[in-house]
Amino acid sequence: MQFKCQSEKFKHSIAVVEKAVSQKSSLPVLENIFLELKGTQLKLRGNNLEIGIENGMNIEDPVSEGSILVKAKTLSSIFSKIDDNAVLISVDETQKLSIKGEKVDFDILGSHTQDYPVFPSVDEGFTFSLKVKALQELIRHTLIAVSYDETKQFLNGILIKNNQDKLLFVSTDGYRLALKKHTIPPFEQSFESIIPYKAVSELNRILQNIDSEKEVEITISENQIAFKMDEFLLISRIIQGQFPNYKQVIPEETGNRFKIKREDFLAAAERAALIATASNNVVRFSFDKENVSIVANAKGLGDFKEEVNLERVSGEDDVKIAFNIRLLLDVIKTVNTEYVNLAFNNELSPCKLTIDEQEDFIYIIMPIRTADYQN
Repeated sequence: MQFKCQSEKFKHSIAVVEKAVSQKSSLPVLENIFLELKGTQLKLRGNNLEIGIENGMNIEDPVSEGSILVKAKTLSSIFSKIDDNAVLISVDETQKLSIKGEKVDFDILGSHTQDYPVFPSVDEGFTFSLKVKALQELIRHTLIAVSYDETKQFLNGILIKNNQDKLLFVSTDGYRLALKKHTIPPFEQSFESIIPYKAVSELNRILQNIDSEKEVEITISENQIAFKMDEFLLISRIIQGQFPNYKQVIPEETGNRFKIKREDFLAAAERAALIATASNNVVRFSFDKENVSIVANAKGLGDFKEEVNLERVSGEDDVKIAFNIRLLLDVIKTVNTEYVNLAFNNELSPCKLTIDEQEDFIYIIMPIRTADYQN
């Protein structure tokens, strides 16, 4: 195998597929990047048996075809230190990979590809397309509520399902729930899969460097999900298990509804968190017609109190409720709107946070039971 390429483009491809490479594995072969040149197409692959990522490059005037396995960490480190614009890459019969530029000359040992696992193919299933920016929004609004409790594997990812002409992303860790909707062409049949956190998280990182107007083709089948775009492909297994009935958590009616300017609410909540971190992150909120009083207390540290203006949409009585401030901050930082809407019935009922009348995004946060509400 021998070809010339731009080092920056090659470095980008390494960075993409490296996200699916095992750093430490009982199978050392999985610590490699798979390189294969056929015709004018160079493909790089990473595969940890849960996620497989492939990224392609077009090579002008390749000299010869071939394939090789190279340690991902070594290859990535080398190209992070190369300043040459163009490099010549070649592999000899001993599986030695040579990287030559105007200033650099590396020779590193690779290995044969026969022991590398077969890269998964895209199974038939439900296929639809989303723009990059739409997929990013779906991920960003739900990634925050995924559970890290490995004893509940069915919560370690994001539920993807359709409901008529709506695509739903849903996540929950038992203390909060996030639901984001996006309009898609309707399917005659319904689909429902749980995508592992790692796959969605790595996809989200990759999308940050891609044109937001590009289309991503998504295929959901019985055992896997695939995200395909141009010369990029990510395939992930899906989590087997029953996702909880999230509809039961979302209150249908709420007696108390408030509209608050997001930036003011965020700033006050961040100040409250400075004290609340020493008291299990508990912060108390007292709502009246015009303001919300935000209070945090921590023994041995101090107290905090601040009032923020709001608009009362419904309800008449003054109401109080307490939250884990970290769970509230996560969503206030995630949304990017001028106002947020809070709705709940009483101090023990779930609180629903939304950002628009259509409720295309819903965030449910469970309150904390407290013996008293200090003012």
